[in-house]
Amino acid sequence: MSLTNADRRRIREVESLKEEIRRELHHDPEPKLSQNPTFLLVLGFLLTGIAGSGLTYFWKQRDWKNQQSYLVQQRALDKKYAVIESTFKEVATTTAAAEDVLSLYYGDSWTEKEIQERFDNWEKTSRNWRISSKVLKAKLASSFQNAAIYSVFEKIVDKRRQLGRAILHLPRRKSNTTVPPAIQNEAAAANQLADEIVDLLQNCGSQMNLETKVPPN
Repeated sequence: MSLTNADRRRIREVESLKEEIRRELHHDPEPKLSQNPTFLLVLGFLLTGIAGSGLTYFWKQRDWKNQQSYLVQQRALDKKYAVIESTFKEVATTTAAAEDVLSLYYGDSWTEKEIQERFDNWEKTSRNWRISSKVLKAKLASSFQNAAIYSVFEKIVDKRRQLGRAILHLPRRKSNTTVPPAIQNEAAAANQLADEIVDLLQNCGSQMNLETKVPPN
């Protein structure tokens, strides 16, 4: 069967297409992979995944370090607050006990029971103070950087020592007796020491509180 004109035309078109493909292959026998749309899509997906994972890891590490730094700072701050509370409590306790004893030297309506209770409490707090003052010294030195805080507390300890000696020097109060003016003057001088301790405590507390407001280096 002879070919029609239409058949011949289709054959020529096919051959022309084949020739065009051969020329393209001859020009670039190995087409670049980077020009393949599918390859580019897969590559983009992989790079996005790797970059995303890397960024996620980086931010997690950074967040973890920030959290650890915050926890360390918070623990140090909690330690400072605990020392401040202990300092006020121990100093106030021993000073109040001293004032209770000194108040016995004013007025004449004290009973033997009241006198005994106040002296017993003073002796008890004095024993506790000998231990707590040494513990507080160590805590203050390790918790606060400001040397003035430790110096003020040393003054508190010295004043408390003077106060203890002053009370020990006073004759024990007895009920239904009048206290001589000279003894009342000694009690007043001891009360002055107690007031000075309170002033020093306020100074020490202010400096400790000030350091809690300073951000760590």
